[in-house]
Amino acid sequence: MVVREVADEVPQQPLRRLEQAIRRLDGLVARGTGRISSRVESELLAIMGAVTAGRPEEAAERAERLAERLEHPSARAQ
Repeated sequence: MVVREVADEVPQQPLRRLEQAIRRLDGLVARGTGRISSRVESELLAIMGAVTAGRPEEAAERAERLAERLEHPSARAQ
């Protein structure tokens, strides 16, 4: 039974990471100027594409990288 619980947990990890990264992005975008750069827009579209294609691990990685980029002090200085 423990093995099954662990096995069920593994596929959920990318989804949890994705959810957490999306929450971070939501807050960052909401605090922004109301406009996003074409680079950020492209990355958001790529994240959506990965989700649609059933690749949550890729979507989570992209969302985490984007959140890190937007949290950087130089991103807020613009």
